[in-house]
Amino acid sequence: MHTFIIHPNIKNQSGVSIVTAIFLVVILALMGVSMVSLISTSQQSISQEFTSAKAYMAARSCLQWGMYQAVYSATPGSNTTNFNDANSGLTNARCITDTNTIINDGLIFYNITATASIGAIQDPEYSRRQLQIQFQP
Repeated sequence: MHTFIIHPNIKNQSGVSIVTAIFLVVILALMGVSMVSLISTSQQSISQEFTSAKAYMAARSCLQWGMYQAVYSATPGSNTTNFNDANSGLTNARCITDTNTIINDGLIFYNITATASIGAIQDPEYSRRQLQIQFQP
């Protein structure tokens, strides 16, 4: 025969499992909320990095276009080009090139400043890049 001995303090611990379960649920919920916040921030950061890279590449293209205009155009100066091409992903992109001619000791140098911006200023993913080059054709 087995006899069970019940400890006298067992009745005082009857609600411990419910308190522990509630504590674990709260901790797991807080961890879930923090993970969702971290993923959301990471996604926004990646999207901004992608927009920044598009603006940089657009600025490089603007430099090349400005170099072409400086060498082959009759009137180099300030040019503005808007890109709106849904196929390439460049929507609301703007390119401004300023070309200055410097003549030094009979040599012609061109200074080109290209500014490319993607999106509107109030957009959270707005990006603007400015590149400069000086060259002699």
